[in-house]
Amino acid sequence: MLVKFYHCIRKSLLEMAKFKLINGDVPTISDSDSDIPDLDSEDEVKTEEPVQKKAPNKTKKKGKKAKKQASMDSDEDEKAIDFNPAFNFDLDDGESKTAFEGWDFKGDEKDELKKDDESMDDGEDNTTPTGAEAEGSDEEENDEDSPEEMAKFYAPETEAEDAKKLVHKTFQSLDLSRPVLKGLAALGYQKPSPIQGATIPIALLGKDIIAGAVTGSGKTAAYLTPVIERLLFKPSKVAATRVVVLAPTRELAIQVSDVGKKIGKFVNGLSFGLAVGGLNLRQQEQELRQRPDIVIATPGRFIDHLRNSASFSVDTVEILIVDEADRMLEEGFQKELTEILELLPTKRQTMLFSATMNSKIKDLVQLGMKKPVRIMIDPPKQAATGLVQEFVRIRKRDHLKPSVLFNILKKFSKDQRIVIFVARKEQAHKLRIILGLLGLKVSELHGSLTQEQRITSINNFKNLTVPILICTDLASRGLDIPKIEVVINFDMPKSYEIYLHRVGRTARGGREGKSISFVGEGSGDRAIVKEAIKSTENNPNNKVSKTVGREVNWPEVEEINKLIEAKGDVVEEILEEEKAEKEMLQAEMELRKGENILKYKNEIQSRPKRTWFETEKEKKMSSKDQKEQKQKKLTSKKRKQQEAREDMQDKRVYRKTKADRAADQDRFFKKQKTPKKLKKF
Repeated sequence: MLVKFYHCIRKSLLEMAKFKLINGDVPTISDSDSDIPDLDSEDEVKTEEPVQKKAPNKTKKKGKKAKKQASMDSDEDEKAIDFNPAFNFDLDDGESKTAFEGWDFKGDEKDELKKDDESMDDGEDNTTPTGAEAEGSDEEENDEDSPEEMAKFYAPETEAEDAKKLVHKTFQSLDLSRPVLKGLAALGYQKPSPIQGATIPIALLGKDIIAGAVTGSGKTAAYLTPVIERLLFKPSKVAATRVVVLAPTRELAIQVSDVGKKIGKFVNGLSFGLAVGGLNLRQQEQELRQRPDIVIATPGRFIDHLRNSASFSVDTVEILIVDEADRMLEEGFQKELTEILELLPTKRQTMLFSATMNSKIKDLVQLGMKKPVRIMIDPPKQAATGLVQEFVRIRKRDHLKPSVLFNILKKFSKDQRIVIFVARKEQAHKLRIILGLLGLKVSELHGSLTQEQRITSINNFKNLTVPILICTDLASRGLDIPKIEVVINFDMPKSYEIYLHRVGRTARGGREGKSISFVGEGSGDRAIVKEAIKSTENNPNNKVSKTVGREVNWPEVEEINKLIEAKGDVVEEILEEEKAEKEMLQAEMELRKGENILKYKNEIQSRPKRTWFETEKEKKMSSKDQKEQKQKKLTSKKRKQQEAREDMQDKRVYRKTKADRAADQDRFFKKQKTPKKLKKF
């Protein structure tokens, strides 16, 4: 008590010392700092030190009050204005925007675990990574390749630097043949892009390449052009597959095949084969039986044909190209890629291409590359120039996201192509129904659709029959649909790399584009926003690329939300009808399958059984092993957070209900009524 009284007296003396008494006892603020007496002595400073050490404990005790005050402040800010008042908005397309430096999120760093637990209590599906996961741990940072390892694995940097310094104004300076030049001209290519100018000469020499460039920079033509040029000099009498191109998705493989056929349109005797899931298996077998020069495939279907198509062989393969290589080196494709590499000849040229090519050397060793030339044209983790990145802060109004989306979409014209990315395919389908009921032409693209439905959706979108496409990350990599003006992230991705692939669907080939992202309060969303702002600041073409904040008319959004809620029953009816129709189609398919088995029993039994390199049991075991490896890789900080969440979940699972509490009370009263037995001595 005496210590507190002393500090109160001292504080009042300090405040009085900052005033002058003029004309009586009227206090006025002094204009000169020199007039203020220095009452702090060394002894007084020493007495304050222990008090300052205790200050953090006091703030911890007042955490709840401070949190309530912070939430009240944020609510008041939300009512008044959606962004920091210091922002200067410029009117454009009917929306207010600002030079963006991020939002002032309160309690970013300290109470993340507490926030995660609270979000679980509220029943939120917290799929975004925590701040530690988003920003990376110390162990991951120390896991970078050392200069000695890079010098040992890669070719000398001078090769890549010399290739990048040479500026080619036309494709003629690359010493390409006339048929290839005619194919490039037919595609509309006038001069090589930086990645093409640097890669094509090295690829023609037969060297291994690891190349990275921003989306829309012409990577597909960069690896197909030298391949087709080299195939001009192949032996014409012997049919053999000499080139294999692997892509992570069916749509990307089909697109690569189309580009290759256009470049090689004027080359005599050049043949392509396509091996992807969802298309006619027998037709693909017939194509591969002819041993096409270039086979473009997804890993799963490629292995299927290697094992089960008798006449298909890869013994003559001379070039392996892996598109979207960082995705192919992830755990999802690891087993398939290992199987393919074991079957391919070791003496071959290997080329890897991706927009976010940042794989570690330990991941690249398995590919058997020989002193690959590393060509990185643009700075890593950077969006394309000409892209305006807009961010909408949703706060805790996730239920209003469909309304915000419709409010934004109605401001665009009908001849603009817009891609909307969502996290789950169920969300994509439901969103398409809602926007369709509101009068918009919308299609969807995700894994639950058949290959025929996927191709129809893409073609309708390309032809502007349907200007809006809602899709999952299935379409985030490699797809080159011309003149996509806007990309909207309805759900933020899990990482900044995926974000770059998404927004890379627009602003391609030197054109301008716009991305709009709905940002929640999760640490993962915040990390992506910070990375985007940081990348734009470090971009030398900062005048072209920029990040801005977008203000939303929330009263107008509330009115749209009422309209959507009124149509809720109709949406549920449509979903139920579709479910019943799907079950009916499934039953009809099973019936036809049974009829075919009875009708063609002998023919079906005479066919050799199709094999696979991994059974269902092995898949389950491998998935368990992957989970165990992930847990081993966790740092101590992440492990503690995970254990804390698991404890909270266990507590929630065994939380007593009202009936349990009533049963406990009955049990207690029964014990009170029964007489206690005397203890025996």
